[in-house]
Amino acid sequence: MLYLCLKYVHVIAAIFLFGFGMGSYLYLIAASRTANPQVIAHVARMVVRFDTWITTPAGLIQIATGYLLMQLAGLPLTTEWILTSLIIFLCVGSLWLPVLVLQKRLHVMALNAVDTGQDLNDEYRSVYNKWFWLGIVGFTGMFVIVMMMVTKMTPAQMVGMLGIQSWV
Repeated sequence: MLYLCLKYVHVIAAIFLFGFGMGSYLYLIAASRTANPQVIAHVARMVVRFDTWITTPAGLIQIATGYLLMQLAGLPLTTEWILTSLIIFLCVGSLWLPVLVLQKRLHVMALNAVDTGQDLNDEYRSVYNKWFWLGIVGFTGMFVIVMMMVTKMTPAQMVGMLGIQSWV
């Protein structure tokens, strides 16, 4: 019963991590496309809050419940899909602080544009582009991790199972 409860919390945390993360990402993209500093400032403020208070704790819960599930199942950390997903998770997680910092910078730049009555400048677009591409990389990693959670296989094992030949 403990295993099933932990698995439930693990899945819910994955939903929060992925759902709130993706929602925040898409909302800030949509706000930035308006080029309206007031809209961007409001949305960026909410994105920073949600990512700090919901998405980040969900990631920590993922680590804790994943570790406990692994222990209860008697699986070693060296199990290929577990180790691979952990490495990808840590790589994606290492992007998280820069993403939060960039989101906060976007918020401040939009607020400054509102206060001065100016349009957003090239610096905003530069910071936005960095944030955008970090998001692409991060969510790609998250898609792969969810695939491994469901299949218990690494991407290489999936490709091998599908019979796709290597180009090498």
